[in-house]
Amino acid sequence: MDTSTEEIVMTAAKLYNNSIMRLERKPKKDIDFGQVHHIAGGPYKGILVNKTRTSMDDVRQSDGRLEFMAVIHQKQQTQDGDSTQDSWTIRFWFVSRNGPVNKNNVMSEYFRDVINPKPKNYIGFVKKALIVLREYKEIERVELEVVESNEDGDESFGPIKSFISVFTPNSYTYQFVPEVTISNKTSVCFAVKASEDAHVALSAIYGDVDRKTFEIALGCDGNMVSYIRDGSLGNAKAQIKTPYLLSDDELKQFWISWKDHRLEVGKGDQIGFGRFLNWAIPPNRRFNFNCISVSTSRKSKGVWEFTEIIDEFPDESIPKKKDPIKEAKKAKVISKILWIAKKERMLLKLEDAYPNSLTADTLFRLCKIEKSNMIPAMVGLKDLQKRGLIRELGEGSWVRIPTDEETVKHDVNILDEVPKFSGREKINIVIITSLYCEKLAVDAMIDNKITYLIHSKEGDSEVYTIGKIGKQRVVSCKLSLHSESQDDQTLAEDTINKLHKNFGGIQHVLMVGVGGAVPSYSDYQQHVRLGDVVVSLVNNSSKVYINCSKVEHQPGLGYKYTTKTFSFTDQTLSSAVKSLRQETETFKSRSPLWISIMEESLDTLKGQESNFHRPSIRTDRLYYTKPDGTIIECDHPRPEDVHYTDGNTRVLYGLVAGSKLVSKANDLRLDFAKQFNIKCYDSGYSTIFDSLEQNNVNSVLVVRGMSDYQDGHNKEWQCYASLAAASYMKALLISM
Repeated sequence: MDTSTEEIVMTAAKLYNNSIMRLERKPKKDIDFGQVHHIAGGPYKGILVNKTRTSMDDVRQSDGRLEFMAVIHQKQQTQDGDSTQDSWTIRFWFVSRNGPVNKNNVMSEYFRDVINPKPKNYIGFVKKALIVLREYKEIERVELEVVESNEDGDESFGPIKSFISVFTPNSYTYQFVPEVTISNKTSVCFAVKASEDAHVALSAIYGDVDRKTFEIALGCDGNMVSYIRDGSLGNAKAQIKTPYLLSDDELKQFWISWKDHRLEVGKGDQIGFGRFLNWAIPPNRRFNFNCISVSTSRKSKGVWEFTEIIDEFPDESIPKKKDPIKEAKKAKVISKILWIAKKERMLLKLEDAYPNSLTADTLFRLCKIEKSNMIPAMVGLKDLQKRGLIRELGEGSWVRIPTDEETVKHDVNILDEVPKFSGREKINIVIITSLYCEKLAVDAMIDNKITYLIHSKEGDSEVYTIGKIGKQRVVSCKLSLHSESQDDQTLAEDTINKLHKNFGGIQHVLMVGVGGAVPSYSDYQQHVRLGDVVVSLVNNSSKVYINCSKVEHQPGLGYKYTTKTFSFTDQTLSSAVKSLRQETETFKSRSPLWISIMEESLDTLKGQESNFHRPSIRTDRLYYTKPDGTIIECDHPRPEDVHYTDGNTRVLYGLVAGSKLVSKANDLRLDFAKQFNIKCYDSGYSTIFDSLEQNNVNSVLVVRGMSDYQDGHNKEWQCYASLAAASYMKALLISM
């Protein structure tokens, strides 16, 4: 709202024993000046006072409110010198209903500014409320309601209750409630109004409702059953029939407790009474809850209400003395948060280097950790080791290892040299990945697996996971991405040579991982978006991959590209893709096999540090760059099918390209894709393809899951995109 064209309008009404005062921010064009009684000047300039009414205009439900008992004198005390307490309610409406604003903080700060210094009487309170509102641009409207009482009182303000309202749409999209702090609690009370499907997520990680999360689902299956689930839409750990538990007409009170590692749910606002769901949390799934979020479903909208008790506000006219203990605690919390970020950075660097190890000195240099912080950094490494995420290999070198929490356990052997494999272990399929999350996703598809990590101090370590997918004997490996130097390109070439040496002649190779989508801004059938899978199948062609090594601009003619195309004569993998594609298109009413594989694999991967669940569809934003350089956001093209819903993983077919020269330049990316019929880009693996050709490999297929609209480097979607690509790969190999 443009503050230069708005005013603060005050409207008063007297209803029975209630006095109501509404203060609202309004554009000048929306003000009915026929109802204006007074236009203020001086310090109150910009404030209009309407004529007194006997009723108020209807408005939407407030976003939050404060309730308390207070003594605010009208003009004088009662005749006997005593004061009376009135019941006060201050309601708030925010400009952005579901925006990032912490409503509880804003309401508390607004109230604190109004009462410091304390107004002498009711009129003074209202004047102060008007002036303060001008400074709070995020607040659209405030309403004061005072209910007269005959109760005696000797305190200015009694306990203050803060009520936060949350409104969830008819979609299964979680909204976090930062106003409700649960990290220092063991229970929470709330009220909800919904016809069915009211979901509450208690999470250890803010913004994540899949990992380290328990979901309480109330009134599911037509408002007949309630569940406790491990993660969003995860496995049910407890369930009970609860017919007609929720109501679309009134708020129903509930409580949730997690005291002593027992998750309990009950009706009412008294903890421990009306219990109807409970589950003892096992030791390997115990963690501290740090945030709460709520959601409904496509079948129901929801109105939620959370209540907090606010500590009494201090008189800010009295100078505050800093509490050294609190200041020390605050500094400690800030330091802890910074070191959590640094530990995550160290873990990411080790994931990129995997299967190679990194010395502590190299790791600290890559993470820009100063010498003065070496000791805390070593403590951080020891903590990651304690959590089972990394391992020290001697002489101060560290390597990333997969955690086995809640996964299908398999042996991980760290050796100094490659073991000799017998002839009956001959490999049919080689699967090559480059990111750690890609390797995890691929390995989750392999049955009866065993991993060999061949450690080398020279920086050319190898990792092989051997097992079966369907009838196929497979081995998966990972390229090290320690840096972008020429040495790493040599390491990539050596990977193929070592695979050839260790496992005999390579028959088929699958490149599985993430990529960057090439969108269509008008044609849904050609449109590739985040979470989709692209398979390198080109009609009537053996082309699989194209690399661009040089770009020249020709005035008046456009761009000229120097390229190399990789084609492979063995069509075994391509024929399997065609067969699976035909089967899927023939039986459109059935869910594709790779979808059920994805759902099953999420449980296998749940114990890993990475989050493989699908990110919010709202993060898949599409942009277009105009010829003048202006960037605009566009809607994704949609099919004509009225039953279509966003969020379905599609498989598309076409050529995959690699070139950072092209993929990161807006104009080149679309031009190159149009010229060569490209469906997606990746980070560029021409050295791998060169090495495959040199080793006479004649059967190669590329499968990429889309994580952004460049070359797949966006981390938010990488895990899910890796899972999507790996799931399609498994469906393909099962069909062979």
